[in-house]
Amino acid sequence: MAANPDHAHWRGGTATDRLFILTVAIKGLDGALGVIGGALLLFVKPHTLDEIVAWLTTHELPLLHNRNDFFFNLLIHWLSHLDVSQLAFASGYLMAHGAMKSFLSITLLLGRPWSYPVGSAFLALFIAYTGYRLHLHWTWPLFAFLLFDLFTLAMVAREWRIQAAHGYRR
Repeated sequence: MAANPDHAHWRGGTATDRLFILTVAIKGLDGALGVIGGALLLFVKPHTLDEIVAWLTTHELPLLHNRNDFFFNLLIHWLSHLDVSQLAFASGYLMAHGAMKSFLSITLLLGRPWSYPVGSAFLALFIAYTGYRLHLHWTWPLFAFLLFDLFTLAMVAREWRIQAAHGYRR
């Protein structure tokens, strides 16, 4: 049996239902931005990135009397070690990961029963990988992404239980 079209999601359901929609929609938008970013990286050459960074930071240089600016030096260091193979890998990763997130977000929002276990597994794998990355190098932004992924997984699991309780399986 397909998902119930009258389920509370799209017809003014509870605040938790709307939170599920918002959370999954954010994941889908993030995935779409990943696909766009990956496609852009596919066409951008390291020299072009150098020019873009120079253009974006040139107006900052007179203000940067301190050569110890962390973010400026980090960006320069990253660009100096960038090669085409790294751009190709990053592009492929962003596009594949983004496409999967967007696809799963759409199917979750449509209430496709098979998407709950698949989406949960995908989120669990990404949470494990993010935890591994945090173990190697702690950053607060990465920790925030981990928390958001955990919250998204909880919302998907909740919705999966509701769908299963109503017998909406395919």
